[in-house]
Amino acid sequence: MKYFKWDDEFLRNTGLMVIGVGLFNLFNLLYHFFMVRALPPVEYGHLNSLMAVFMVVSVPASTVQTTVTKFVSSFYAQKRYDLIRNLIKHFLFLTSIIGIIIFLLIFLLSKYLASFLQISHSNLLILLGILLSFAMIIPIPWGGLQGLQKFISLTINLILNGGLKFIIGVCFIILGLGVFGALSAIIISYIVTIFISLIMLKAEISKGVAFVTKNKENLRKFNNSSLSEMYYYFLPIGITLLCFMMLTNIDLILVKHFFKPIEAGYYSIAQMVGKIILFLPIPVVMVMFPKINALEGQIEKKLPILNRSLYITLLFCFGAIVLVFIFPDFILKILTGKVYPECIPLVRLFSINMTIFSLILIILYYHLSTNKKGFLYPLIILALGQICAIIFFHRSLIEVLLSIGIIAFCLLIINFYLIYRRK
Repeated sequence: MKYFKWDDEFLRNTGLMVIGVGLFNLFNLLYHFFMVRALPPVEYGHLNSLMAVFMVVSVPASTVQTTVTKFVSSFYAQKRYDLIRNLIKHFLFLTSIIGIIIFLLIFLLSKYLASFLQISHSNLLILLGILLSFAMIIPIPWGGLQGLQKFISLTINLILNGGLKFIIGVCFIILGLGVFGALSAIIISYIVTIFISLIMLKAEISKGVAFVTKNKENLRKFNNSSLSEMYYYFLPIGITLLCFMMLTNIDLILVKHFFKPIEAGYYSIAQMVGKIILFLPIPVVMVMFPKINALEGQIEKKLPILNRSLYITLLFCFGAIVLVFIFPDFILKILTGKVYPECIPLVRLFSINMTIFSLILIILYYHLSTNKKGFLYPLIILALGQICAIIFFHRSLIEVLLSIGIIAFCLLIINFYLIYRRK
């Protein structure tokens, strides 16, 4: 129990991120609740299709933000603010170029993409291109603020982003702009939060650079070796996020293939409830990751932070499991508007599986804070193993979930061994 000594700053920052991420997700939920009721079915279908494309294309942005967070937190621990400034400038330039290229590609292919997605207005694709170009930029200031451990600023940005999207979206729909207004609201929310987060980040870096200037021994050059180290880091992050996405999403595709449409529908509803649990460790990860990175090479100080993160995540998830097991009907009613008895046993199993995956997510980010890559081998093998398990064992939806749970538990045990074997 010696690691169960709560650090006030850690809890305070985690609480901030719980508020920020919670309100961000709440505003997103309200946005979709309003749009599904206010837009005609065809227009909401257009919006949903475009948002699905947005989510797929923006996955690499998560890799960029994690990389920026890691190196900013490392430089921050060494008071190398000049390197932080140069890193931010470099990645802002790079992601801006990528964003422009994405926009031009979508602009040139807008009519073809509109036809493929069965969208009558190709202008919607142009708006999507604009949105994606800004979505490539926003991970840089957000990753910088996270790396500098400016959690108040990051919380403000999250709330502002979600709140603006919802409020402006409602206003545009009332004005009769339809799906164009719904999509434009998201673009405006991104533009505003990018602008504000860059101002916040610049202020923090300027204060740090002023400190470095007075202590010239801390000055470093941002050379090619620094860049190559950062680009090399993209690979393990990309593999980790891809494998975790496979572990928590590939089952939907396979169930859709192997089962009847009605059964796949029940599974999708249960999965939606279970996925809420998977959001619970995100605030903990956002606080833990930069703090552990700042303790480069100090394993004895990293492990207590990891332990606290696991305890907090387990506490959140255990509370969710209790609610799901006691009030499954009530939760399904709130989230879907209907109660499907076939979903209740699935929801309960999902809550257990997603709790295991939540703990795995914490551990994976701990691994990413180190220079060791050994954890990738079991991660890749078990991600592929889960696909094989579902292919061979799918006599019922319960059997699918049990297969996933066994794979997840094995991965959790292996990762615990990799971390704690020396201890």
